[in-house]
Amino acid sequence: MQELLLFDTPTRPDRDATPRSRRYYVWTVGCQMNISDSERLEAALQGVGYSPAARPEQASFIVLNSCSVRASAEERMFGKLGEIVGLKRAYPDTCVVLWGCMVGPDNRSIFERQLPMVDHFVSPSAVDAVVALAPNAVYTLDEPALPVRDQEHPPVSVHVPIQYGCNMSCSYCVIPQRRGRERSRPLEEIADEVRRIVARGAREIVLLGQIVDSWGHDLPGRPQLADLITAVHDTPGLLRLRFLTSHPAWMTDRLIETVARLPRCMPEVNLPIQSGSDTLLTTMRRGYSTARYRDLIVRIRAAIPHIALTTDVIVGHPGETVEDFAQTMALCAEIRFDKIHIAAFSARPGTIAAEQELDPILAVPEAEKQERRLAMEQLHEQIATERNAAHLGEIVEVLVESESRGKWRGRSPGNKLVFFAHPDDWAGRLARVRITQTSPWSLQGIVQRT
Repeated sequence: MQELLLFDTPTRPDRDATPRSRRYYVWTVGCQMNISDSERLEAALQGVGYSPAARPEQASFIVLNSCSVRASAEERMFGKLGEIVGLKRAYPDTCVVLWGCMVGPDNRSIFERQLPMVDHFVSPSAVDAVVALAPNAVYTLDEPALPVRDQEHPPVSVHVPIQYGCNMSCSYCVIPQRRGRERSRPLEEIADEVRRIVARGAREIVLLGQIVDSWGHDLPGRPQLADLITAVHDTPGLLRLRFLTSHPAWMTDRLIETVARLPRCMPEVNLPIQSGSDTLLTTMRRGYSTARYRDLIVRIRAAIPHIALTTDVIVGHPGETVEDFAQTMALCAEIRFDKIHIAAFSARPGTIAAEQELDPILAVPEAEKQERRLAMEQLHEQIATERNAAHLGEIVEVLVESESRGKWRGRSPGNKLVFFAHPDDWAGRLARVRITQTSPWSLQGIVQRT
């Protein structure tokens, strides 16, 4: 998946009179899959009579949704657990659940720590198992299709998981160990969920999978992602459709053609490269070459000329030489991605790369990792500055998500962040915005009269 994210339950007004015994608090670290899991959990908890709390001390049921992709994610979660210790002393009746990838079946390290503040440990994506632990659940309400935090402004963009787990064996990745092998959800089940979510106010759906392109290979008839996209594309009320994360070994010409043909499919693809060195791609067990990757980029851009391409890069993987890193920099400069998610290698217990990191010949010193990360970030900023500057003066269609610091905040078809000021309520609507200012990370503009 993409970059490490932090998601928290937004503040609710103090006028909410729901008693503490019927409130939950969800805190999430991780990728879009973790955020999707938390959204589904919140919807389920609201369906059994709970309301969200703004702060953990306001809730009797606390769920911490964890990530194991990087060591920093686990340390952040341990820090949060440390904060919970005092809360448990003040409110002994509080039920605390540690959920997610840190509790995956092969993560023995979590149980080697003393975590007396945790009452229950639950594996990733097991929403029903978490809800079953809520002490004051009332199973008489209809379960909402998405969490309701603001009655006036429901979530505009919602992630819908279409697949769980991963069958790949990338050297650095712990996800197959934590989430298990791939399991695709049936097309009809996904389409029904999309209909319910859009009917409740969502306007954009993001289909989500660890390797989203491989969806369907384990289902009867072996449907493809292109079939699913076609099936949900015309959902009444749906304005935009996206999917992530793709894999170079799984993306097909049929999928590219489908995105190019269907107007609600947004011109954006996240296609992780991880390294620009064929030697290192083999070490990483990625299953493709740089030549194959370049050819795929050419085909995508030929079919969808205005495509926004994003990628993931790991620097400092064991065995990465100065020349390997130079090749990665050169490939990124050549392709000119709209966004690069950059991570310095972090050894995860139980992975092949963690064993390689123990070899002093293969291990890249931490200082060198950070130097490479900084160099890649500087290249990324330069490219993003130039690519975004090309939008100056353009009129782009923005799906508005929310208000932020006195301006409306939304996304262009290429998923670029756009801000504009206007007195009207634009949440959930499409706005035509003329771009008047650009930066590497966002665009500013003025709403155009229709």
